[in-house]
Formats: sequence, structure tokens, C-alpha cells
Amino acid sequence: MTNPSLFTRISLGVLFCLAGACGGSSSTVDPLGPDGGLPGTSSGGSGTGTEGPGGPRLTLALRGGTAPVAHGDGFAGQTPSHQIVAIKSFWLYRSPTDPNPLKVLDLAKTVEADFIAEKAVDIGTVPFKSLTAGTYTFAKVGTAYVRYSVAARMHATVTADGRYDNTQALSDGAFIDGQTRAKGWYHFAFSVGGMTYGALEGNDAPLPKVPMAGAIALETVGSESFYTFPTSVVIDPEQPLDQRWVMDVNVHESFRWQDQAQAGYEAKVYDTTPTSFEPVMAFGANSFSLSLEGK
Repeated sequence: MTNPSLFTRISLGVLFCLAGACGGSSSTVDPLGPDGGLPGTSSGGSGTGTEGPGGPRLTLALRGGTAPVAHGDGFAGQTPSHQIVAIKSFWLYRSPTDPNPLKVLDLAKTVEADFIAEKAVDIGTVPFKSLTAGTYTFAKVGTAYVRYSVAARMHATVTADGRYDNTQALSDGAFIDGQTRAKGWYHFAFSVGGMTYGALEGNDAPLPKVPMAGAIALETVGSESFYTFPTSVVIDPEQPLDQRWVMDVNVHESFRWQDQAQAGYEAKVYDTTPTSFEPVMAFGANSFSLSLEGK
């Protein structure tokens, strides 16, 4: 029988590096615009996802996928068994440093996208007439929080296989399980079977600065966090037909770590102890693509 006391000292270092933001990179460019407000407050549309009729409309959707992809980084990896991102906004930029980006969606209530279910989730809908014409080459997706689970092996007085179930607020005002949380709030726990050990909760989870594979990065400045990526989008406010844009994100073995040659450790198993862990190198997504689907 597992002794619960063995897991009460799981280190915060293990837990915060397992956060959904792990593998992101802190931005050196302020995305909040010259007035210090949300990006795009000085230009573009103001979609909330709840607009009434107004001509042809644009619907934005997000779909995760786990199709196998090659990883050439030399690290071990696994696909999370559970991975959810709560989306709060969508912005388009003419360039990565565009001072007046287009606010496409700014949701009053976040929408959870399940990256493992492989089903497209509609994030919101806006009239094309509410958007500013232009060619956009960069996008940012505002994120409120993440939830995810990854398998791990705990080495203590006894060795036990289990999983980490983690939740972390990436932006201020994240509404999680009935409570409003500030950026940096976290709840992390290690579980074996149906029992949870060593749960930790706090308000200061840091964001590791580890480069991510592919073109997607996590940008975090001030009270907000955004997933950013290059794209190629032409907005025409006079678009004659409804359109649905689907963002596809691949998360196959996107949780990446470096195996260590410790006694009892096994290759391709994420090994931890109550005070140490194998270094997490990246977490997030492998690739991004944007496709147009008819409605």
C-alpha cells in the first residue's frame, strides 16, 4: 500500500515546469499597445462572439490533434492524457510588431478547447463588416488558463507510477471552477490510482523560458498571456459568404524532457523524486496550421 506521506514534499520545481505554459518564451515586445491597454484597443473590430445579424460572418474554431510527428530534438516525450486551453481572445497583426493589431474576438466568457479530443470547438463568430481590411502575417490567441495531465514515476521509499493533474492561470481574471484567479495561480497534484498526494496551490507559479519547437511560442507580459504564431490571412469586410477558420494544433508527444542516468530511472519514463525531476525541455504544441472550411 502506498504511504501518503511519501508524496507530501513534491517540489514546486517539478510542478511548475509541468504547467501548460512550460516551454514558452517571455516576450521582449509589449503586446499591450502604446496606450497600455489590450492589444488592438485602438483599431480593428470588437468581436465578442455574440453579435447579431450583420451580413456574412466569420467563425473561428480550434482543433487539437495527436497524429504522430517526428521529433528531432533528442529528448524523451509523451502526449498528455488530458490537455485543455481556455481561449479568451484572438488578434491579427500585419507584422509581429504591428502597434495597431486587429481585435477579431474578445470573449466575455472563455471557451475551453480540448487538444486531445481532436474535435473542432467554435470559439466565436463576428460579422466581416466589423473587421478591418488588410493582410495579416501574425496572430495571437489570448489564453486564460490551462489544464493538463501527464504520466510520471515517483521514486521515494517506494516507487509508484502515477500522474500529475495540473491547472494554472495564465492571465488575470481567469474564471476557474467557480472562482476568479489572478495570473500565476496554480493547483498541482500527483495521483496514484484514485488517490491524490502532495497537492499544492499558490499564486506565484513561474513560467520557464525554454524555447519551443515549431513556430508557436507563449508570450507573457503584464497580466496577459498569448500563444503566438505566424500566419497568412487576408481580411475583406465585403466578403460575400460566411467563413469558418479552423486552427489545427498538433500535440503529439509535446511534453518533452531530458532523461537522466540515475539509479532506477528508465528511458522514456518521466522520473521524479519528492525533491527532484528530470528536466522539462518543452511543453505546448508541435505545429500550427490555419485552414478555411465552408459553412
